[in-house]
Amino acid sequence: MKVCQLKLGPMDNFSYLVWDEAAKDAALIDPAWQPEKLADVVKREGVKPACVLLTHGHPDHVNAVRYFTAGAALPVYLHEADHCMLEEAPTGLRSMADGDVLKAGPLEFKVMHTPGHTPGSVCYAIGDALFTGDTLFIGGCGRVDLPGSSAEDLYDSFVKLAALPDAAAVYPGHSYNGDTSTIGVQKEYNFYLKLARQGRREDFLRSIS
Repeated sequence: MKVCQLKLGPMDNFSYLVWDEAAKDAALIDPAWQPEKLADVVKREGVKPACVLLTHGHPDHVNAVRYFTAGAALPVYLHEADHCMLEEAPTGLRSMADGDVLKAGPLEFKVMHTPGHTPGSVCYAIGDALFTGDTLFIGGCGRVDLPGSSAEDLYDSFVKLAALPDAAAVYPGHSYNGDTSTIGVQKEYNFYLKLARQGRREDFLRSIS
């Protein structure tokens, strides 16, 4: 499996292209801003997009979806709780739930529903990689002061993430405090994940309010 991480747009968003080197099937994760740069990687690597995976419905993570779905029958996966955030539903919009497995050729992405930043936020796990969107940042976490956000839900989501293997590589939705890490490193140095790992719910809620 190959992963291309692209930092794009005015908010240091990350878009990802993930593909199987043999089959050349690829998943586009959170295509937003400057879609031509992501399209250039698709062309250079000779891969075929098989699906679009969205971590949540905020505009800065979805605003290039139509660039890739115009004239193409690509399934676009977004948790149903975030469908209402879309200005216009793209062709091929599909829902998914916690534990679902989404395929791009031989690649299999397991859905982890991680609400908090938005009601429908998810992370995608594949192999030793975890694409966390705006749920978990390097050294931080997503905002919970926006419509639909919930600090209580984010705590529960962080408890779930804290149970993952230390070796899991973290690929966040923004370049805040770094571009990649591991769950093990974040358990030690991410204040919020440390609190969740230790079961300190009230401290977590106080610190994030």
